[in-house]
Order: sequence, then structure tokens, then C-alpha cells
Amino acid sequence: MKKLFVSMAAVFIYACLQAQPAEVHLSLQSGLSTPLFNFYAKNLERGSFALPGFTASTEISVIPWENYGVFLQTGFQLNPVDIGSLGYEKVAASPPLRDLYIRSEPYRVIHLMAGPLLRTPLDNRLDLETVLAAGVFFSSTPHQLYKPVYYMGFNQWYEITPSSDISFAFGAGITLIYHISPCYQIGFSNRLMHSRASFGFETMSGPRVDVRDITILNSSLTLILRLFPRQDSGR
Repeated sequence: MKKLFVSMAAVFIYACLQAQPAEVHLSLQSGLSTPLFNFYAKNLERGSFALPGFTASTEISVIPWENYGVFLQTGFQLNPVDIGSLGYEKVAASPPLRDLYIRSEPYRVIHLMAGPLLRTPLDNRLDLETVLAAGVFFSSTPHQLYKPVYYMGFNQWYEITPSSDISFAFGAGITLIYHISPCYQIGFSNRLMHSRASFGFETMSGPRVDVRDITILNSSLTLILRLFPRQDSGR
């Protein structure tokens, strides 16, 4: 993983140094983070019971050639837990359990991604940007409080403390960009990202590791600042 990041950083720095002239853009993004597949699934074996939440990110891109460039993005995702479905599945899986009350924080994912980008002009004011990305997820499971209600009594609160992991991630995205002025652009972006994280827990029977797939589709409104517009772009 270290070699991957060194390579990504080298490509980014090389593009910055070789960009004569180059466009440099700073993008601010926020919107909806939608969990997909196992991250959304409502099952105890592989599912995470995640719900749509909030995402925000900052991105810098360097476009040294006419339509090609590189980008570096960092951001975070907060995805609540579907405690109703989680409680139902746990009660169904445990016959002595009559009911279960749950309080839960959201899943937290911080991402750092980089990769190549391609900008395709559609007309004088519209561009279509596509990207491929690789990087890391810094993921944390939620802190949760449980109050089980058993048929035979013994009702008592217990907690599940958060666990964190750093895992390799990859993804792709597409953005529709509208040119407001020579210095400002707005856009609508969809970024799909995936990672597989391993979360360690200490239980009464010993250490346990839960492997979870984290797949997220971020749909964001984007404000793009052209910090160094190309002089010959004409846009």
C-alpha cells in the first residue's frame, strides 16, 4: 500500500511540475452518501444496515494537457444505522430474546483518493468529467448501546465500542460541469467507491474480526474554483 501511495504522489507531483501551462482547480463538494450492496444489506452475516447519509469533500485537480489531468480528493461520509431492521434481525436470530432497544452512532468513513481524469467538452459551457481513483478508507464502526428484553428477565444495557481500520479503496466517477464564468464552475458529481475493511472486537469468547464491504455512491453538488485558468482556453 505504501508503494501505491508513493506512485500516486509521484504522478501527481510530476503532473504539477510539468504543467506548462496548466489549469488548477479547487472543488468543494457536499451531498448524499448512499450505501450499496453489503454495506446497505439487512442481514447479520455480511450486512452493515447502513442508511443514506451525508458526505463532504475537497478536491484539487491539475490539468496540464488539453483534456487530461490528475486529481487528489479527501472527504468524509456519515451513514446512520437502520436500528429498526438491525433489532428485528437480532431478535429473530435469538429465540430467548423478546425485544431489543438500540442506540447507535453513524458509520464514519474518511477517504483519501487520487487518480487520472478526463474532461470532455460538450459545448461552450458544459463539460463531462470522468475519473478513476485509488486510495484508502479510514473507517470506524458506530458506538452502540443495547438494552435486550428476555422472556426470562436479566434485562441490562450493554455497549459495543467502535472499531477502526485502514483499507485500500478504489472507485470511479462522473461529473457534469457548467461554466458560470472564467473563474467559477458548478457541477453535479457521482462517485462510486469501494473497500473491504476488517474490524476487530474483544468479546467474552475472545478476539473477533468482522470483515465488511463498504460500497458508497456519493452524489454531490460541486463548486469549482479555477485557481490558474489556462490562458489559451478561451472559456
